[in-house]
Amino acid sequence: MKKFRKVHIEITNICNLKCTFCPPKTKPTGIMSLEHFDSINEQLKPFTKELAYHIVGDPLVLTNLNDYLDISAKHDLKVNITTTANNINEKHYKALSNQTIKQINFSINSYNANSHKKSLEEYLNPILDFISYAQSLKHEYFINLRIWNLDEDKSAKEFNQKVFDRVNSVFGSDIDIEDVYSTRPKNIRVARKLFFNFDEYFNWPSLENDFVSDKGFCYGLDSHFGILTSGDVVPCCLDQNACINLGNTNTSQISDILNSSRVKAIQNGFRKGQVIEELCQKCEYRTRFDK
Repeated sequence: MKKFRKVHIEITNICNLKCTFCPPKTKPTGIMSLEHFDSINEQLKPFTKELAYHIVGDPLVLTNLNDYLDISAKHDLKVNITTTANNINEKHYKALSNQTIKQINFSINSYNANSHKKSLEEYLNPILDFISYAQSLKHEYFINLRIWNLDEDKSAKEFNQKVFDRVNSVFGSDIDIEDVYSTRPKNIRVARKLFFNFDEYFNWPSLENDFVSDKGFCYGLDSHFGILTSGDVVPCCLDQNACINLGNTNTSQISDILNSSRVKAIQNGFRKGQVIEELCQKCEYRTRFDK
């Protein structure tokens, strides 16, 4: 039986921001029911030990996030949370302290990709307050402050400097922006289990994109796959509109979907360096993994 490092489950595709780096979704907005989510967790246990509550959407918009986390804990599955944290407050502290959480990713560059009425400090302070609270509990999960805006033009350098200054002042770190842009690290430790996580901007795959290549490799259906709020199963965490719809968990078992001829064709293709699906052929992101 094929094992996956992680499965992305989109418990909601609702987000309270409209980041310029996120493409528009065509799927109706929705929230996965707890009953359906419980069933999916049960079915996934033979295939993975780790979930990520994200494809698009923000888990923190849900007032009952802790109920989802408790279900994953019941099934002994660890969880990654990815959030803009645009609305984080003390009401979220209980959920974000759930023992099943393995990692929390705060998408810090989401602030710079929106028009805000709040200042940067008004956005950052509640995030840093939560981190300080988590540290007081000696949290065991990792917290990543994502800065996924590095580019050759250094277009976000001024913004990043402000973020580094604020974090350095709170945690006594000495993150140097010149070092970041010259060495391009993937991670820098700020404090115990707290890191800056860096990456470049990327273009989401789309059937409207220009053809990239029908040769190459991707980790979709190798290390991970995704399940949208609608129940549609997709090969990777970037297929937010189910352009490659492998089946639906409302009508089919996950084991049957993963054993389908279409899934096998995609997996075998990548093993041979062949890109089978049109969306994958028009995805620039996967070229990072070409062998």
